[in-house]
Amino acid sequence: MKKSIALLLSIAMLAGCSSGSGTASKATSGATGGTTTTAYENDYTYSYTADMTTFDYLFNNKSTNGDKLVNCVEGLLTQDPTGTLVGGMAETWEANEDATVWTFHIRKGAKWVTNNQEEYAEVTANDFVSGLHHAADFQSETLWLVSGLITGLQDYVDGAATWDEVGVKAVDDYTLEYTLTGSAPYFDSITTYTILYPVNQEFLESQGEGCKLGEGLDETCNFGSLDPTTILYNSAYVMSSYTSKSSVEFTRNETYWDVKNVHIPNAKLIYNDGSDPDYQYKMFKNGELSAAAINQTNPDTVADAKATYADNIYNSDTTSSSFWATFNYNRAAYAVATDPSKGVSTKTDAQKADTKTAISNKNFRLGVFAAFSDEAYGKQSRGDDLALTNARNTLTAYNFVKTSDGTLYGDILTEKLQAYDATNFGDVNLTDGQDAYYSPEKAKAYLEAASTELADGITSWPVYLDVPVNETNDINTRRAQAIKQSIEDAIGDYVKINLVMMDEDSYYNSWYYINSGADANFDFVFAGGWGPDYADPRTYLNIFLPDTGDMLNMSGLSIASLNVAGEKEVKDAIGLTKFGEACAAADAITDDNDARYEKYAEAEAILIGEGIIRPFSTNGGNYAISKVVPYSGAYGLYGAASTNETPMFKYMQVADEPITKAEHDTAKAAWESNM
Repeated sequence: MKKSIALLLSIAMLAGCSSGSGTASKATSGATGGTTTTAYENDYTYSYTADMTTFDYLFNNKSTNGDKLVNCVEGLLTQDPTGTLVGGMAETWEANEDATVWTFHIRKGAKWVTNNQEEYAEVTANDFVSGLHHAADFQSETLWLVSGLITGLQDYVDGAATWDEVGVKAVDDYTLEYTLTGSAPYFDSITTYTILYPVNQEFLESQGEGCKLGEGLDETCNFGSLDPTTILYNSAYVMSSYTSKSSVEFTRNETYWDVKNVHIPNAKLIYNDGSDPDYQYKMFKNGELSAAAINQTNPDTVADAKATYADNIYNSDTTSSSFWATFNYNRAAYAVATDPSKGVSTKTDAQKADTKTAISNKNFRLGVFAAFSDEAYGKQSRGDDLALTNARNTLTAYNFVKTSDGTLYGDILTEKLQAYDATNFGDVNLTDGQDAYYSPEKAKAYLEAASTELADGITSWPVYLDVPVNETNDINTRRAQAIKQSIEDAIGDYVKINLVMMDEDSYYNSWYYINSGADANFDFVFAGGWGPDYADPRTYLNIFLPDTGDMLNMSGLSIASLNVAGEKEVKDAIGLTKFGEACAAADAITDDNDARYEKYAEAEAILIGEGIIRPFSTNGGNYAISKVVPYSGAYGLYGAASTNETPMFKYMQVADEPITKAEHDTAKAAWESNM
């Protein structure tokens, strides 16, 4: 499941890795999509780095919540270990000829249970109607994903239609129908995302008067509060316990319709505050984690790992998630909104004004981005050898889709960016694993141009940029220091980085947990990320749409409906409006994917070419050790099965001993041949 992602502060993400304690035994199993016919029945233990903020999976857009909740609630479709869309709560499905009406046939006998596994009710088609109704009433953080796609939904949100006019209906208990505003051949892939997940109406409305459908947002609703008893479960696991900054525990749901493919009896995620870069390795060596990344920056750890696990160390796969650097384009907060005594900016009023003026200038933005060294950043957690293994130069993953003749999306984007700005990007190479944008020489030239263009607007150089830093996390601190040095070494006469040190909660409340752009307490940040929700480039790019993009707040902006003074002018000035128009042109193409991808690449070229964001990283690509059977888990470039900090547990198997590199590589080759 993909969505808003914090660049989490563990050493790295382990695609398809993790596991832990349990009885060393094997049980006969049905086919899981992998290569074995028997399955290990061992528990799984891994770490997590940021607390959950809600259990309301229909409201949530944060990976820190979703990558745990997708183990608890299942939607219409999901993905198997080869990435194939398979039935979840829907047993079969079909669309009409132009893909404007989609029908899903609900699996009979699937059950809702409480967190202590007491049966509550059967899952029905009406549960999916109720789920979307609740999401609309509560203005879900991901409502934008379907609000313009499902007939009448946006009108209902705007108060211009009744719920009966929305294009979702339960034809009967086991038949669900969606009517769309236009052709959407990718709609089946959207159903893997939580905005279309079900909820039992009776249970929902039992969680408080404010939960009643049709009543709109009401804070008295207790559904999805941070208590495992406030939601029901219909997937492979129930959440047996949750303790903030401690642990999240899961137990296999024995009533789950596909329990034969659930091989891990119990899963536990242990909180890691990031203060010790060697935490995962130490815990793995002590038998307390099922998988670990190896801290490449500590020679003693590397030496110990090579001596202890010489045959077990492998390089983990990179993922479809993308991370970027961006500016605050309309800064209003100069301290943490939830606690104004924390994260206080030391800039003078004149410096604040100069910063806003500078950020509005394209050459200034491109100059800062050109001074940002991916390698310097990567070295802080991966060492010299792996510094660029997870470098990414595109927002939409390079290989996410391809045209009918096999051309990768990244190749199309490279061509479009070169054409959009031949002067600055005429020779750019956007492939993963290298830094396409870093150039101290270009950075200095950009800033020299900016200083000329801003001669009448800047009172004093250098311009100061506030960057939030989690002072309790060693890697986060070193990354920030490395980027400060990288930027100031290249353009220090023009730009100075203020590292604003704060505790973990204040750090996240300065950018990641904010409810609006007005609460964004930074000038420059390089920690936000996104993972795809469905199989179309739109899933990456619409997060920055000037009117509806739900990641605008990460750039200090807001959706148009909030009518923040001056924001339209800001969006026009930085090129965001032009980007939105290009996305609209791509959206309008529904019968020719080749042409659609071309147009989306043109839009992304604007986003990068105007210096609105600067992609730089993805997850994975680190040295790792694991007991998880390679490629046994569900796989997906998008949706619930895609890898965030913690994986989806269904299908996964945990072996008795660490997997060897040879076993990993053999399994990878077999998996790739089955894709």
